[in-house]
Amino acid sequence: MKIDFKINMQDVNSDYINKEIDAFAADLPPGVSVIQNADRWNESLEHNIGQAAGDIQLIVASYDDSVLAGVPGHDNIIPVRGTVEDAKLHVKFSHFIILDDHQTIRFGSGHAEWKQTDIIMCGLEGAESADGRIYRHFLETSGRPEADDAPRFYENLIRENTVLIPSRKLFVHEFNHALSFRMNIWLQQILAVSTSRGRLGQTESVRIHGEPDRGFPDTVEALLTVISHIDSALQKRYDTGATALLEHFNEQFTVPLKNMLDRGEIGKDALIAQMKRLGIKNIHYKTLNKGDAKKLVLAYCFPPYNDTSGNVMAKRIHESGEIVDIISNNMDRIRSRDDKLLNLVSELLDSQFMLDGPQAFSSWGSIESYMQDGYQLFLSHRDKYEEIYSRAMFTQSHFLGFEIKRHNPQVKWVAEFSDPLHKDVNAEQRYAPVEDDEYLEGLKRDLDPEYHRLISDNVFNLCEVLPFIHADELIFTNTHQLEYMMERFDPELQELIRKKAVISQHPTPPKSLYSLVQSYYTLDDTVINLAYFGNFYDTRGFRQIELVARQLYDRKINNFRIHVFTNLNGRTVQLHRNSDFKDYIILNPYVPYFEFLNLADTLDILMIFDAQTIGIKPFNPYVPSKLSDCRGSSSFVWAFTEPGSVLDGTVDDNIAITRQHDYHEYAGAFHTLAGRLGKELYRADMITCPD
Repeated sequence: MKIDFKINMQDVNSDYINKEIDAFAADLPPGVSVIQNADRWNESLEHNIGQAAGDIQLIVASYDDSVLAGVPGHDNIIPVRGTVEDAKLHVKFSHFIILDDHQTIRFGSGHAEWKQTDIIMCGLEGAESADGRIYRHFLETSGRPEADDAPRFYENLIRENTVLIPSRKLFVHEFNHALSFRMNIWLQQILAVSTSRGRLGQTESVRIHGEPDRGFPDTVEALLTVISHIDSALQKRYDTGATALLEHFNEQFTVPLKNMLDRGEIGKDALIAQMKRLGIKNIHYKTLNKGDAKKLVLAYCFPPYNDTSGNVMAKRIHESGEIVDIISNNMDRIRSRDDKLLNLVSELLDSQFMLDGPQAFSSWGSIESYMQDGYQLFLSHRDKYEEIYSRAMFTQSHFLGFEIKRHNPQVKWVAEFSDPLHKDVNAEQRYAPVEDDEYLEGLKRDLDPEYHRLISDNVFNLCEVLPFIHADELIFTNTHQLEYMMERFDPELQELIRKKAVISQHPTPPKSLYSLVQSYYTLDDTVINLAYFGNFYDTRGFRQIELVARQLYDRKINNFRIHVFTNLNGRTVQLHRNSDFKDYIILNPYVPYFEFLNLADTLDILMIFDAQTIGIKPFNPYVPSKLSDCRGSSSFVWAFTEPGSVLDGTVDDNIAITRQHDYHEYAGAFHTLAGRLGKELYRADMITCPD
């Protein structure tokens, strides 16, 4: 059996890599190298010269000849004509600090030796600004930062120029003359602290007197220069702790830009265009969008959790182009995380409120918790919203949508259905009990008597009925789905549903997202590479993939490989092991969503299958959700359809339609696709022999 599993190198454990890199850093003797940026001779400089001896070094950086002439040069005092960057080359001790020309450093007796990786907080004198007072309080009360407040902890740590930094972090930031000295110190400390793995300590024997001039950036250009430096660091492979800290400061320096937007001093489109021209990739859209959402999206399962329904909802938001707030739920127990998925909506996100209620497919406890907690969140921000948008699956989303609509009828409610809920793919009725008789009685009180007969204790029934009656707009992915879902109702309700209905197929991602993540999955370009991405179900499984391979092989076609990315289990593996065509089928586990998009763009042919409904349903109400993703790729799509389905009637130059049960047509369709690809169908060197 051949099962391929390729590692995406972008997701290698960067914490491990950073530790290995640190291990190569050269050790320096214990001590402190002081770099002083001196524009003029003054008492502070004269004092600091007197401190330099033993394990204390002073390096004076200046372009003023009179300053340099007054600096006595010896092993521990070095005058340097040039900048702070030039002075860094002369550092010889384990720790360093960079001082402004009017700052003084005082060393007491017996200061300790520190490990090469330690960050040391010094005492502070003569700084009466708010930042100075905050730092002194922090110094008196600080302990180790907890994970959830680490960014705020480190923000307090670097408020003033008071930190001895390991010398191996000298070059994490290059001083930029477009920034004030204070901002250069902030960036030096931010980037050093965020990438450090040493102990945080403090000393009473080293004290800094004075502080750099305020120098906080107050123009768009100055703020963008700072953000650009932070962005450059964010694009490197740091661990999650360092990334969180850098993201925090990215947000902090974006806040003033948001204030300028709100005052009308700059336009958002022009600002974002300028950020992109500067090459800033990690734009803190949530800060720029803060308070702008007029629409509230209700999505029980939503990114960063990997789920088809949540991904489609994210693509809907992108398609709309509207800034939104989102109420979702923690799904750690039943869904894996992929933080990259937030790239689908990052530019349009104001706030995402993630509840921590029970996690389940359709249990009443999980519905009730999401509904009640979500409604309280809505009440806290109700004046913002003109519209709410819910999508099912999961059922929880529509229940919260109804709860908001019943108490706030002026708010527009748009409800989307991914698939029929009341009946499953085998036309069997789904059932999950509503375990609250009072809730059911309340529904009847709020509904016209003509609808009382539609109220039952079945979650899946209510999840269709309540939006059908109360939503202002209903979104269906295709006309067959609409007809199938409303056929069980009387003509009057059918007419009401039809008036509200909008048909909108699943959105296709923008082309830029297909290259967001680079896949390192190996393909042989001389072979025709087909792929299937998706779950195997009762009505769609390995046998269908094997059947395609068989039909091609029996027609003397052998220059192909089918790469399958699915939910591997024992049954699938066993079927593959026993297959006569296993040499043509390569099994793989699922890949993350953006790696799937990248792969979809590099393969030759993407295979999708209609759900099999003949003899089960009067017509096929489903459209494969992967169709929208495949259509955005550069590859051909080979669709295996049921007669009369929506997929069967799709017209697109890059989509080849073959009826699933017309097996004799498989080879002809493949021959046509191979011709368009310019690849041969048969090669003698590809002949394989069954075991």
